[in-house]
Amino acid sequence: MSTSWAPDETTAQLLNERYIFIGQFIGAFGYGVHLTLFIQCVHALFGRKFSRHSWAMLIFVCILFILGNIGNATSIFYAQKTFIDDRNYPGGPGAFFFEQSTQWSAVLCNSVYIVNTWFQDGLLLYRFWTIYSRNYYIVVIPALAFLTSLIMSAILIAVLCRPGNTFWTALSVKLAIPYWAISISMTVILTALIAGRLMFMRYRLKKLVGANSSMPYVTTTAMFVESAAVYSINGIIFLVAYGLSDPTQNLWLPLLGQTQSIAPLLIILRIARGQAWSGATMDQLTTAAMRKMNAGSNTVLDTVTYSGRRTGSPQDEEKQDEGGIRVAVV
Repeated sequence: MSTSWAPDETTAQLLNERYIFIGQFIGAFGYGVHLTLFIQCVHALFGRKFSRHSWAMLIFVCILFILGNIGNATSIFYAQKTFIDDRNYPGGPGAFFFEQSTQWSAVLCNSVYIVNTWFQDGLLLYRFWTIYSRNYYIVVIPALAFLTSLIMSAILIAVLCRPGNTFWTALSVKLAIPYWAISISMTVILTALIAGRLMFMRYRLKKLVGANSSMPYVTTTAMFVESAAVYSINGIIFLVAYGLSDPTQNLWLPLLGQTQSIAPLLIILRIARGQAWSGATMDQLTTAAMRKMNAGSNTVLDTVTYSGRRTGSPQDEEKQDEGGIRVAVV
């Protein structure tokens, strides 16, 4: 007869603890992706001519990386207390994980990940404004949604810092669900609008420069990255599980904290490499197509040199060194 060393807990309790444990590994995987993208962003930013916009992007990615490090470290430390330091807690590690999340490590972890959403949502809103030709009227409603989620999340952080309140107490849930719902729904809507805009621009550019043209600004990858779809997908899955009090939420919450940094870093990496859509992109590519038609070129690849503006920069006024950039239009 084999001896069982299983703890005296119900099947549901053990399943919940497995989700918590596996979620830590999924979150660590997300942190590895975050670290890799951070290094790539820094390398790409140092590889271009530095300006105040480049410095702003570098500071932005450093802030995201610092917050991601704090969140990942405190999450691991709290998991250590859950499964090792205080494993004899009444009810088991699962009970400790929920009931003792008022400890400083859990509060700090939740807080920095909430702050991360401010930066992620803010950058997505900025990219939406840029891709829609910097139309201030079209960003009014998304900006109000962003402001609402920011205020609600700030209140949620204050509530979590009060003794006795955890991420799963009634007051926290009442604040967290509307906050996540607003933030994620705004992201989903902007995701769809950005992807739709890029698809429309892809159609227009194909009309201008031909169906076989190389257009890095409007590829499927560009639509996925520019719209922060990776965060939207992760956020929807987590929000549904959290709202239903399903234990699978513990699989997605640690990863969500990292995708809040991964999504903006993917966007910044494209900007730093000159592959992201900017306010001048359409004008530049249209001019390139017109020059090609006027020249009567029949070559497979026509390279046009521009002076003054860098395609994909966060601001059109950023100057380009060495007299211009070279853009493949066909």
